[in-house]
Amino acid sequence: MTNLTQAHPLFADQTALQLQFSGFERQILQLAQVIGFTLADLMIDHAAIRVNSAAQGRIWLEALLKCGRILSDNIVNGRPIYLLLLDQPLLLAGQAVSIVELPMPKKKHYPQEGWEHIEIVFPFLAKESPNEWLERVIRQFSLNKNRLLEVKVDEPKVKGERLCNISVAIRLINNTQNNACIKLHPHHIIDVVQSERQ
Repeated sequence: MTNLTQAHPLFADQTALQLQFSGFERQILQLAQVIGFTLADLMIDHAAIRVNSAAQGRIWLEALLKCGRILSDNIVNGRPIYLLLLDQPLLLAGQAVSIVELPMPKKKHYPQEGWEHIEIVFPFLAKESPNEWLERVIRQFSLNKNRLLEVKVDEPKVKGERLCNISVAIRLINNTQNNACIKLHPHHIIDVVQSERQ
């Protein structure tokens, strides 16, 4: 099988970018192991980049537009967030990931720019409320018992969005060697974007 990431146009003549992505993948796999995830059993719907300046955001946007197109550029929690659909997916933790999220910076300063998190689809059960979904996520992965983890619940606000987009963000506590984050949300990002347009 061809390694999609090794051959990806995003990394053409960009060894540093390729190495950064490989390091991010290792961090995600380490975090998943601490959480107790088997990533092969879960769907990664997108990966996200973090930047601390508008100039760096424009550099990433230009690079991503050379190998994809804008799927959405909505205002989320008061700042523009681009979702880009790649012509060729990245290979991440054994999965083909075709969507990259690129938020423009706000006041928060990230300790490390570049690849920062993945989002996983963890669907609602039939007739399950957002609170019931959240309780199930916490219970299934014992998130309230694992002292190595920091857990944050959020519900991003997007104009026109019709689907509940609650998310659970999980990262390692006090680990300067691993700043990666894994987020769970109930709907695929494409379904969320389509709901904004209805």
